[in-house]
Amino acid sequence: MVASRKTRTRGLLSGLAIIALAAVSFSIVPAGADQVSDKQAEAAQISAKLAELDAKKMELDAQYERANFALSQAQDKVAEAQRVADETTAEMQRRQDDIRRFSVQAYTTGNDSPEFDAVVTSDSSAGVEKRAYLQATTGNRQDLIDSLNATKEKAAADAERLQAAQGEAEAHAKEIEAARSGAAAASNDQRTLNSKVQGELATLVAEENAKRAAAAAAAAPPAPASTAATAPAAGAAAGTAPTTNGGGGAPTAPAAPTAPAPAPQAPPVSSAPPVRGGAGGAISAALSKIGSPYVWGAAGPNVFDCSGLVLWAYAQVGVSLPHYSGAQYAMTTRISASQLQPGDLVFWGAGGSEHVAIYMGGNQLVHAFGSGVATTQLAGWWKPPTGYGRL
Repeated sequence: MVASRKTRTRGLLSGLAIIALAAVSFSIVPAGADQVSDKQAEAAQISAKLAELDAKKMELDAQYERANFALSQAQDKVAEAQRVADETTAEMQRRQDDIRRFSVQAYTTGNDSPEFDAVVTSDSSAGVEKRAYLQATTGNRQDLIDSLNATKEKAAADAERLQAAQGEAEAHAKEIEAARSGAAAASNDQRTLNSKVQGELATLVAEENAKRAAAAAAAAPPAPASTAATAPAAGAAAGTAPTTNGGGGAPTAPAAPTAPAPAPQAPPVSSAPPVRGGAGGAISAALSKIGSPYVWGAAGPNVFDCSGLVLWAYAQVGVSLPHYSGAQYAMTTRISASQLQPGDLVFWGAGGSEHVAIYMGGNQLVHAFGSGVATTQLAGWWKPPTGYGRL
């Protein structure tokens, strides 16, 4: 009886243990799957946020470069307006001195008929002096007074132009400061995100970035055909895209653009002009700066922004360019993607206002962006270009 009870108890305990083990096993598997899924979702969110910050920084880079170029032009206007205003002020002083000298001379020496003055005054010499003085200020020397008044009006107009030019310069300076603040905030956000990306999560984020880069490349138009030989390589990795990923690592690809890029402002010419001599030298010069830091407003020799690198590279072969991608766009001849040759320039943004790169051939670019000077593929990098130009 006792043995039977012990046997039943042992069996009951064994059954409960099996049920408990099954319950534990059932709960562990879904929990592990959820953790992996959560990590993947977090990695996707971080990758998307980093891509968003990359795009924002590219836009702020473009805003800064545009505003910096406009500020330079506005400062030239201020200097010219100040020069004109100074000349007008000097002229006005001369006019005042002319009237003063004439008035003093007329009063002290006289310049009219003493016979007439003898009639109208008992002191002929005093009459001459007084009459001449009155005529100097109200009569036959009215031309001097008119000239002075005209100069005063011109001085007032000069002052208005100077004030307007100074206001324009201040507006561009404020735009630059706004871009600086935005870029600093974006960089801080990137650093905060990158500080979280460690271990397994770092691997998942890298995998997600690679997927996004592959998707962007697949969605991009076919790479332009080029009959010319590819420019000499410099050992830099190709196929990267704009992000600092913490400020020191290799660039990674941003997400594909959510909106189509604006069309080029001018149609390409049907027959492109020949490539300018020295294009190969400019490419080699740019490639020699691979790894140099990206710095706003810099044009070498050791730090660059996008148009600064193009400016510096072409300066090495004797070609002078302005320090703004939009101005470089304006001075180049429009060509189509199929006409691209090594040394041609590739532009982003309306009128080339956002970014510029040097085409090397073979679907390869060399340019300054993000964490520094690097080479990338043309097809699938950032967003579709808006224009192509030949110097």
